[in-house]
Amino acid sequence: MKKVVLTLLAVIASTWVCLLSASGDTFELLKGATTTGAGKVVDVSYAEFRSWSCDVLVSDSTATAVKVRIEGNQGGSLFAPGGMAEYTLTVPELAAGIGSFSITDIPVNVIRANLVTLTGGSSPAVTVKCTGVK
Repeated sequence: MKKVVLTLLAVIASTWVCLLSASGDTFELLKGATTTGAGKVVDVSYAEFRSWSCDVLVSDSTATAVKVRIEGNQGGSLFAPGGMAEYTLTVPELAAGIGSFSITDIPVNVIRANLVTLTGGSSPAVTVKCTGVK
């Protein structure tokens, strides 16, 4: 009986460790951007995130093209032109005002969003929020 209880406690403890290690933090990498260009650089070195889930929010559903690039590096001020991922919103996503994508297994120490394309609509604003997960 004692072995069963100890085994059960070990399973519960390891489950909690897994749940805690899978937690994430959300960062607003672009806020209401109305022109193309890079947003602020966010230091995420404290967290050792390996994967990201991102939402691209567009304030004007009549925008005709929105493309964002997520860029990261190991702590410098230079970013590779190709970035970590580039995402173009589809026509249904533009109409809905939101597009979502994921980046898997790319650890970085700093991250930023770069609004590559923004056309159409009447003064659309783009916000990019990404959640990092270990």
